[in-house]
Amino acid sequence: MENVYEELGRWISILYRRFQVYINNELKDLDITSSEYIFLIKLYENGELNQEELSSIYYIDKGATARSLKRLEKKGYIKRFKDKHDKRSYKLALTEKALLVKTRIYKTLESWDKTISVDITTEELKKISSTLKKMSLRALEETNNINKT
Repeated sequence: MENVYEELGRWISILYRRFQVYINNELKDLDITSSEYIFLIKLYENGELNQEELSSIYYIDKGATARSLKRLEKKGYIKRFKDKHDKRSYKLALTEKALLVKTRIYKTLESWDKTISVDITTEELKKISSTLKKMSLRALEETNNINKT
């Protein structure tokens, strides 16, 4: 008998890995990877943020966030500047170069969404998203409890 959780994990893993391959391929000429574009998206949506805010939005390790942001800065997509309200902290902002590729990134994401959601209704997508969110929040809660012990 098949294990429903194993099947769920397998399909989530496949979808995630194939998406990474797709993003890496589609944005290759821009030198933007699947581990970097997510930070550009949040900066497009929010303007200026700091590194800690970006880490907590995505529940990503601070070290991994720092490495991705350093690469984006080196490539000229983001810039750092002192936070006016906290002189010990730095804010991150998009550069002109990042603004020039915004439409391309969003169109790439839209194309992926259309590809994977053919014949899936909006209601089904909402239910999948809601269910995965609940499971993810429980997983975060459990791993946070483990880290506290």
